[in-house]
Amino acid sequence: MATKNQGFRFKQFQVNHHRCAMKVGTDGILLGAWADIQGAKNLLDLGTGTGLIALMLAQRTAQDCHISAVELDNAAAEQAQENIQASPWAEKISLYQMDIEKFAQNPPHFFDLIVANPPYFEPAQACKNAQRDLARYTLEQSHNDWLNVATQCLNEQGKIQFILPYEAGKTLQKTTALYCTEQCDVITKIGKSAQRLLLTFRKQPAPMQHSQLIIYDENNQYHPDFVALTKGFYLKF
Repeated sequence: MATKNQGFRFKQFQVNHHRCAMKVGTDGILLGAWADIQGAKNLLDLGTGTGLIALMLAQRTAQDCHISAVELDNAAAEQAQENIQASPWAEKISLYQMDIEKFAQNPPHFFDLIVANPPYFEPAQACKNAQRDLARYTLEQSHNDWLNVATQCLNEQGKIQFILPYEAGKTLQKTTALYCTEQCDVITKIGKSAQRLLLTFRKQPAPMQHSQLIIYDENNQYHPDFVALTKGFYLKF
C-alpha cells in the first residue's frame, strides 16, 4: 500500500522513496523475494536505491546474517539509511554511500550472495534531472561492468542474481565469462512474452535451471505463483 508522496508500506517495514529518483517498483520486489538466500550469511545489494531489496533480504534471513548495501546517489543513500534505521533490522544492514567500483576495490569481505536491480536502459532522451538519469540509464557502467564489480566481491561458491529486461539479460548471458546457472522468465500476464529475466551467475559451472513467473492471470488477477512468492511482503496478500 502506498502512502501519498512518501512511500510504500509492507507487512513488516516501510520504504519511503520521495527523495529517490527511482521509486519502489515490482522489479525490485521480485528480486528481493526471489533471491536465493539459502546458505548465505554475508549478502550484498549493489545500487540499493531506497534500500528495498536490502530490507527484503534482511526480513528473509536469520539474525546472524548481514547485508551490505551500496548506493552512489547522496539523496537516495540518505533515504535508504532512514528506511533501514526505521526497520526492525537496522543492526543487520550496513550502508555504503559510494560508487560500486570503489566499493569493490576494498570490500569488507567476500559475499555469498550479491543482488542488483541495475539501471536498465541505454542513454536516450534525458530525464528531467541528473539523479533520475543516473538511476535509469547505463550512463557510466554497463551491465557487464555491474557483473564484473559483483564478481570482484563474490566468494568462490557464491551467487550473483540480477533482474534485467529480457533482451538485456540475454545479451549479458552471451557476453559474460561467468556461468549463468538460472533463468526465470518474468511474464506480466498470461499470453504475453517475457519482459524481464531473473538471472543467477556463478564462478563455478552448474546445471542450468529454467523457470517462469507470471504476475497476472487472464482475468487480471494476481497469479498464484506471484502471490506465493510475495505474500510475506504485500499487505494485500
